[in-house]
Amino acid sequence: MSPKETPTARSAPTIQRPAHSIDHAKVVAETGANAVDGLTSAEAAERLQRLGRNVLDNTGGVKPIEILIRQVANPMNLVTNHLSGS
Repeated sequence: MSPKETPTARSAPTIQRPAHSIDHAKVVAETGANAVDGLTSAEAAERLQRLGRNVLDNTGGVKPIEILIRQVANPMNLVTNHLSGS
């Protein structure tokens, strides 16, 4: 997978909403999986070839200092602090 390519840009089986928000039977049906046996070896190999490995990019994540700056500079915090006189 190239750095700019994302899994959603590929022709993966698509489901209409996030999988956690719908019934498991619908997820199984929409992804073409089998709830008992999973994917066949052939289907798993074909999806691996077509879609690539299911890996996260290695961008390093969010740094703690960035989180702190976003929280302190949050407009709601600034307004609340200003209104309360703090």
